[in-house]
Amino acid sequence: MFRIDLLPAQRGDCIWITYGMGDELHHVLIDGGPAETIETLVPELERRIRAIPGDRDRVELLVVTHIDADHIQGVVSLLSDHARVRLFRDIWFNGWKHHDPDEFLGGVDAERLTRPLLTDEVRWNRAFGGHAVVVPDETPLPTRTLAGGMTLTLLGPTPSQLTTLAPEYEKACIKAGVVAGSGAPIIRKGWLREDFLGGFDPVRLAAAKGSSDSSKPNKASITLIAEYDGARVLLLADAHAGPTAEALDRLGPGPHHFDAVKISHHGSRNNTSRQLCERIRSKNWLVSSNGATFGHPDGECLARIVVSQDRPVFHLNYVTDRVTDLIEGAGDTYSVEVPRRRPDGSVEEGISLSL
Repeated sequence: MFRIDLLPAQRGDCIWITYGMGDELHHVLIDGGPAETIETLVPELERRIRAIPGDRDRVELLVVTHIDADHIQGVVSLLSDHARVRLFRDIWFNGWKHHDPDEFLGGVDAERLTRPLLTDEVRWNRAFGGHAVVVPDETPLPTRTLAGGMTLTLLGPTPSQLTTLAPEYEKACIKAGVVAGSGAPIIRKGWLREDFLGGFDPVRLAAAKGSSDSSKPNKASITLIAEYDGARVLLLADAHAGPTAEALDRLGPGPHHFDAVKISHHGSRNNTSRQLCERIRSKNWLVSSNGATFGHPDGECLARIVVSQDRPVFHLNYVTDRVTDLIEGAGDTYSVEVPRRRPDGSVEEGISLSL
């Protein structure tokens, strides 16, 4: 089994991966959505974790890809009870100490996550010896194998992508009166946990002039290739297109084949370039967003995928006005999978893909 659950994290990401054979199943959690979904998404994560037997190490890996609110805040809430850290065998998260140039940082939320991790530091970036989760500039791309046989290949960030974020991280901490690296308390009680897109014209849109994402936190996203039992998934968080393309080139001449791709930055036009798409071949493309705040996904992003791939399938974890044209235009060149309908005709939130 290799299943990806794109959970309903509204404008954010929350990905639950299950893999394994027979009754021996393993789990990976990537990001936890924004504050807006704490009341709905965090309880669902708690339910899933509670259903896994054992007192500790229930989830093989928790990855917090970067410090933006729509990825980290749900994790802050989930781990607000510090004892929960031990439910995860390893937690990949680049905090302030990993952004220090001598080591190689939404600063305040990162500090709120730092506090519980400091209580059990052996689980913090354990697979990297407690050091930063980064891709060295010269050596081969780092790979790590989880219990049960899933292999993860790191595509980013690089050390320099972390260090360029440091001033922004520190500025946010200073503004909030927080000492970077020391951890910060959660002051919103609602976060605390105590119990265990005209029509869709791909050719026209794909030809539109693009621009690049300038966000330093997005650029510093932890991006991965997850492999298990012959299946490969590309997990792009909010990464920039250029560095991702460069990392893929380090794997050898492309295009590189994947069974699924979690599209970067919820389908932003600024994070998926035509050049990146040309380096990838995949049937399944996952869009994680309800369109709130930034109106993702963008038509240009989806169009670049359509014109570069052979009849791709878009998997949407929300049905919103932003994707109406995409859904209505499905046919010979691409198709769309959406959440199931409830008996009353409304559409559920979240979607799963089994590979």
